[in-house]
Amino acid sequence: MSLQQLSNGDWAIILVHEPPNLDGLQEYQQSKHVSRFFCRTCGAHVFARLQPGGQFLVASGLLAAENVPSVRAVEHWKSRDTGDGGLSALLPGTESTVTSCRLSSSTSIESPDRESTNPVEYTSTSQHLHARCLCGGVEFYITKPDASSLQASSPWPDLLVPYYTGSGANPNDIKWWLRDGDTKYIAGTCVCNSCRLSSGFPIQTWAFVPRSNIFNADGSPLMFNAGTMQRHTSSPGVYREFCSSCGATAFWHCDERPLLIDVSVGLLQANGARAEDWLEWATDRISFAEMAVQHDLIHILEEGLKIYSKRN
Repeated sequence: MSLQQLSNGDWAIILVHEPPNLDGLQEYQQSKHVSRFFCRTCGAHVFARLQPGGQFLVASGLLAAENVPSVRAVEHWKSRDTGDGGLSALLPGTESTVTSCRLSSSTSIESPDRESTNPVEYTSTSQHLHARCLCGGVEFYITKPDASSLQASSPWPDLLVPYYTGSGANPNDIKWWLRDGDTKYIAGTCVCNSCRLSSGFPIQTWAFVPRSNIFNADGSPLMFNAGTMQRHTSSPGVYREFCSSCGATAFWHCDERPLLIDVSVGLLQANGARAEDWLEWATDRISFAEMAVQHDLIHILEEGLKIYSKRN
């Protein structure tokens, strides 16, 4: 496979030649100019094809360690569209002089050939946070922490340190997912092999929300088979949900911690991509940084989190 390195970004590599085989990949026609290809089994994003020209970009999170390009500087595209800068606030870099995103799409977030199957359109309020994938096939909302949020439990003490590396269990049942006087949920960044390979991207952002505070778009309690949601068992007792239509990552959950769900932050339709009215971001450690493949990028993220912490 011949590759041409770009300066930075999740879609960090341009293929010099078209992929020889797209079998096993689901194509999502994002717009007349962009198609995305993701794994039908786990949802990992693999390619994006740009038209005209048929140019292919590769999701950099899938690259083997020996093929990962070095990251000398970070350049952000369209960060103003996030409302609050999104991850650009955590990844020090420069704003691109290019006015359009490399994956520029149509003005509508709906798929050209389908409409949302959900009859009720929720908008975010002070008590309800709307969430949806790119095509609208996965749609839900989150409520503010309440008494039910305390009913969830976790066998390990926080989101940051793997409990099997010596951090111990959680004998005092600390509700570490609630922050800011129990008015916000904690969110963090993860770079573990499983998240990287399941998404296709080197950094995955999660918000940790009790299942009792997540509802389907029709107001019913969360069901993991709603809409176009599809499950992948990434390891025994560990489950990941993604959209089978557009490939968006949705949830992570497990048998050990069934009442506390990892929600993909990118789906949240908040006042800013970091959803700071709802989330408090963990800044003292990146989850599973010891597993990172793109060490240069993760070092930049670590420094960015320190800067962000001092500002907040």
